[in-house]
Amino acid sequence: MSTNIVSSTAASALRDRWERLRSHKRIISRIKLLVEWDQGGAKETANAVTVDVSHSGCMAVVGADLPLHRRVRLIHPETGRKAEAEVVWRSHEAWDAGFELLKPDATFWNLK
Repeated sequence: MSTNIVSSTAASALRDRWERLRSHKRIISRIKLLVEWDQGGAKETANAVTVDVSHSGCMAVVGADLPLHRRVRLIHPETGRKAEAEVVWRSHEAWDAGFELLKPDATFWNLK
């Protein structure tokens, strides 16, 4: 059995590398959303809550198994605002998804 130990320096370097690759800084924030999409001529919806948000999208836990590249509408129930988005990432966990806003807008999240 082998043990793989990553030094804190290596972990920090990896974290810094990922930060440089991201298009926008992320903010950890729990925002309740409604995710809506069209399927077979009918509107489907699922509840979601963000893990983090950025100018260009979010990572969220969603109550539906959405496939990659699915076009959705994110609805912010507190403000009623809607944003068109696409599923750009799926975790191996069934409910984790990354959404990219088709028209990035940092004000969509209603953070102060």
